[in-house]
Amino acid sequence: MKKLFLLVVLGYVALLGSAQARELQPYKGDATPPLILKDLNGKSVNLKDYRGRVVLINFWATWCPPCRAEMPSMQRLKEKMAGKPFAILAVDMGETQDVVRAYIREIKTDFTVLLDKDGHALKAWKVFAFPTSYVVDAQGKIRYGLFGATEWDEAGTVEKITRLLPPVTN
Repeated sequence: MKKLFLLVVLGYVALLGSAQARELQPYKGDATPPLILKDLNGKSVNLKDYRGRVVLINFWATWCPPCRAEMPSMQRLKEKMAGKPFAILAVDMGETQDVVRAYIREIKTDFTVLLDKDGHALKAWKVFAFPTSYVVDAQGKIRYGLFGATEWDEAGTVEKITRLLPPVTN
């Protein structure tokens, strides 16, 4: 586990060296890995149950300053997307439920937070820096990735996510 944290920290340091703006990039990697974790209430959450919705998956930790900085914009994105088939799954890495719950209360977010206590999801999703985010389309395919923090409610980001929403049927 210590090696995993060291890799994450080194990846984060590498990201700090880059001065360019962070924006969603088209994903060209492997197929979408499974994601089945417990939420803060101990309920099992499976990404497959979100088919039909666009999902922002964000890997983060309370000790990560860029992660902390982008959380409010994630909440604003959730509010902008209200009533649309969209969800956020914020995957905390390796921290206790009490630590994560206290932080979530402090920043007043209400999107789903999952706990990756043993790092299996982190490894499966090839996360090497925090924060790392993926946008999964309504069919369950990763369409965008982002290594580093961003303002999730910026117009260009919202537009990219909105284009992935399934068509409205009457």
